[in-house]
Amino acid sequence: MTKALAVASISCLLVACAEPDTSGLPADSAAVSQQQTSPMLQFEVDKHYRLVNNIDPEQANPPYLVEYFWFGCQHCQRFEPVLETILLRRPELTLVRKHAAVARHWQTDARIFYTLQQMDLEYLTKPLLELYSEKQQMTPLDLQQFLSAHQVDQTTFFNLAQNSEQVMAKMQRSASEMQSNEIGGVPALVVNGRYLILPHADINDLETYLALIDHLMAKQQ
Repeated sequence: MTKALAVASISCLLVACAEPDTSGLPADSAAVSQQQTSPMLQFEVDKHYRLVNNIDPEQANPPYLVEYFWFGCQHCQRFEPVLETILLRRPELTLVRKHAAVARHWQTDARIFYTLQQMDLEYLTKPLLELYSEKQQMTPLDLQQFLSAHQVDQTTFFNLAQNSEQVMAKMQRSASEMQSNEIGGVPALVVNGRYLILPHADINDLETYLALIDHLMAKQQ
């Protein structure tokens, strides 16, 4: 938990990489102390969260989280250990990952994610996030070397990436969900496919964030 809390303030990480221009994003805030907690809040709709619709749960049953992310988003990369801690603290939650594909510069990376997902290799998401963080700008050679290092059949991978209708459908579904619900940035977290957590100064530590998730999990659909 200490590692996750030391990454950055949760309120600054969420919905931080905007589409399409990320040049005006605020800098990450100072680390959150492990002892720092906020008083119990009365969570409010359209302030701490808002309702969204038509989110495909991809066979997940409540309680579950949907995370919209982008491999190249620094805030998504830094949010990963926080997300891991949330899932560790709330093991009843299922995580449904959806790679953003609204912006043109997200679509190649979305194709990579959904191809790996089709190959039952979604567990490579974390090392890929780490590689994107290290490389800053991924190249085709970087991707090929990554696939080789993880013993991924490249012929199968590139064939699926170029020709799979399922991969394209997943990309289109992700883009449609984000557009129709006006989700303009990543990382974005949705509880039970219904409640989009909003960035807010009130949600500035892990305990408060977990309390909000608990509050939303308990709500009637």
